[in-house]
Amino acid sequence: MTWILHLLLLEGIFILEHYYLTLRKQLPNALEKEEIEVTLPQLTEWLHFSSRNVNLVLRKMEEQSWIQWLPGRGRGHRSRIVFRISRETLVLQMAQGHVGKGDLQRAFACIEEYDYLPNLRDQFVYWLDSQFGYRPEGNDGERTDTLRVPYHNPIQCLDPPFITFVVESHMAKHIFDNIVRYNRQTKTIEPHLAHHWCHDKTGTSWLFYLRKGVLFHHGREMTAQDVKFSLDRIRDEDVDSPYRWMFENVEKIEVYDRYAVRIKLSQPNSLFLHCLSFDRASIVPEDMVLSLGDAFKHKPVGTGPFQVVSHDNNMLVCEAFNRYFDKRAHLDRIEIWYTPDLQSKVSYVERTMYRIRTRGGEESREQRNNLKILSDGCSKMLTFNLKLDGPQQQLSFRQAIIHGIDRRRSELLNSDDAYLADWFVPRVDTSRQDMLYNPELAEQLLKESGYQGEPVLLAVSKANMEEAEALRKLMGEMGINLQLEVFSDDPKQRIVTVERSHLCLYVIILDDDLVLSILELFLADNSFVRRHLSDELIAELIQIIEKIFRIDLEYGSDGQMEWINELERLVKKNAAVFFMYRWQQRTFYHPSLRGVSLNSLGWVPFRDVWFEPVVLNEQAN
Repeated sequence: MTWILHLLLLEGIFILEHYYLTLRKQLPNALEKEEIEVTLPQLTEWLHFSSRNVNLVLRKMEEQSWIQWLPGRGRGHRSRIVFRISRETLVLQMAQGHVGKGDLQRAFACIEEYDYLPNLRDQFVYWLDSQFGYRPEGNDGERTDTLRVPYHNPIQCLDPPFITFVVESHMAKHIFDNIVRYNRQTKTIEPHLAHHWCHDKTGTSWLFYLRKGVLFHHGREMTAQDVKFSLDRIRDEDVDSPYRWMFENVEKIEVYDRYAVRIKLSQPNSLFLHCLSFDRASIVPEDMVLSLGDAFKHKPVGTGPFQVVSHDNNMLVCEAFNRYFDKRAHLDRIEIWYTPDLQSKVSYVERTMYRIRTRGGEESREQRNNLKILSDGCSKMLTFNLKLDGPQQQLSFRQAIIHGIDRRRSELLNSDDAYLADWFVPRVDTSRQDMLYNPELAEQLLKESGYQGEPVLLAVSKANMEEAEALRKLMGEMGINLQLEVFSDDPKQRIVTVERSHLCLYVIILDDDLVLSILELFLADNSFVRRHLSDELIAELIQIIEKIFRIDLEYGSDGQMEWINELERLVKKNAAVFFMYRWQQRTFYHPSLRGVSLNSLGWVPFRDVWFEPVVLNEQAN
């Protein structure tokens, strides 16, 4: 048995740390550097070993400088042990070792197992937070520039026709490309995978000419067949993409030749190019989609500036694609670490999407740059389920909530970066937003609704539980019996929970193309807004949306926004949505970082970030 134990200890199969912590647990009052009397029979009982094996374990611990073992010599002389390392320090080292091996889940499990130790979780979270940001590795000749970013949940899907969450959309923009792209500054469509296009006089026949030599990450050249496959896949009812609405008026897609594709529409569509620029319509390689099947959602292949090299429950790792047809990214590597506990430790981690720092991460707040963006479409709202029986079917009940909740209450408006909202996008004139709260009117409307105190179910995510609890309290003061149901991270289960709830509290973040993003809320099958709208109201909204699609191309966004305003009037007339807040996205970063900006999704475009070495700063000064 002794030689087997010796071998296992050498190979790390039996973790020596476990035995040390077992001894410390049996002697809970022992202090470091204090001699504690203990007998060999006690140790054999605690460790479940023979005395010979116990001596082997003790010797190994002494080699690690964890203990000092003072065996008793002669009759009546008891042995003594001195603990030289704290339990917290050892467990922290164990968890850090798991992180070093890329096993974040095991690291968190280790912290959870010994959660009874004081301050252990806080120490680990503080240390883990210091690992994020910009991490240059190696020397100047062979330096790898890595950006590590924490994220609270594993990314579930990176396949464009099925992406749901903001982080999925953001990463898709780095892994894939579209045949055209939307310019946020000029609000125009620009060439991308297609270098030129034209259409006939009717605006129903479009011909796109593709760039030559564009490679997918697995080395094959992109062709017109991949474009046809990608768009047909979204249109396919059997594929069941929630974004099929974008190409419902596409009649046929034809491969004109290897580098040209023709798309035939049933009628003109002023937003057709916009739909092609949406990340949901990214171009994917037909061969890899067919061969990988469902695995493509987890480890996709695109033509973008970054390629996925690994993806598991611990992290997503992407590396710069050196043969990218446009300009190569400055960063060499992106690591998205899945770290749920960081989101709950606000005493150590600012409430930001992430923080970008240089190695060491010890710069003070004064030494960091602070970047903010007031998002055009980042808002929190309540939707009312107009498809489900319940008190929310009454217009007066919905209006009672809208006029009865004071959004300025500190329980709800608990951030300096939050502002009252009036629509999916911000208003220049905010005077109307403060006029909604009217408790006397709300009381009258609630009586008119005939509400009798029956339970009202609110669907909410874990991230919004604080606001949901505040809403339950405030609605309780109005006499409304609000109950909460937390929906899961699984997209299908989320939809089930939302459909069986009377209300839903959640956040929407619109993409750069505001018009298309707003239409998505009413047309996409995975949109909570659409899931809560009645069939009758959807029909009215679609009549307006069809007018947006039919606007002559020469009128551009001005004509589109006129009808967007019609959508707003219809939604508010029916009190279908209670708009609560919008807010500023924020990140901190070291002044030596360049190219840092925030996109409309609240994330930093990774392809633009680069690091200015300190030596250059010193020379410049």
